[in-house]
Amino acid sequence: MNKIKQTVVLSTFLLAQPISSFANDATDNMFGVWGSATFQGDFKSLSPNLGKFKWSVMNQSRTREDSPQGSRFTENLLFSQIGYQMNTNASLWVGYAHDWLHPLNKTAFQESRPYVDFVWTQDLGDFKLMSRTRMEDRINQTTGNEGYRARQLLQMRHPLPFVENLSAYAGDEIMYYLNQTTWGKQGFTENRIFTGLSYQFTPKLGADLGYMGQYVSNKSGNNLFTHNLQANITYKF
Repeated sequence: MNKIKQTVVLSTFLLAQPISSFANDATDNMFGVWGSATFQGDFKSLSPNLGKFKWSVMNQSRTREDSPQGSRFTENLLFSQIGYQMNTNASLWVGYAHDWLHPLNKTAFQESRPYVDFVWTQDLGDFKLMSRTRMEDRINQTTGNEGYRARQLLQMRHPLPFVENLSAYAGDEIMYYLNQTTWGKQGFTENRIFTGLSYQFTPKLGADLGYMGQYVSNKSGNNLFTHNLQANITYKF
């Protein structure tokens, strides 16, 4: 088990290395903030037989310092999903995200994003591994243009011994488009690395605060690297 733990920890730190190595002279670096609120629950109150079915709703707002005036609101996403706990480790989710986008000096538009997730969680000693494989369909509601995107997320979490209910996390998510769209190229388009702290105030209420580096490989070659402060509050019903 010690060898497994060492391997997983090393792999996680390698995944979470700064992705500035992707950047080049054509990469724009900027600061942003992603703030979200998440609500979770299950359907046991409707029937004891529905205990393995779960639901989750999250609203996330994003800002970015990409204008001469400084930071501005750029995007808001509303996620809703229903999942089934297949066994102790595996769960399957079906979800929908609605996205309101406000690009700089361009007309605002909206996207529909239906998706399917397969989530695997595994305890490795004191560490907790989470893997999420997502397939999503980004649909521009103005043009009808669609982008089919595959996403793979790996995250490790470990409690910190010096503060009760406090834990540290680190992870990486890679994204690929299966087709070419008007806004993105086919193949690798984005990598996100993140690390931070989580605190469980009560069995129902928790919060996360950390850093998320988002590298976007654009079709134009003018790539983007945002350094985001990421904050989330979670309430479980």
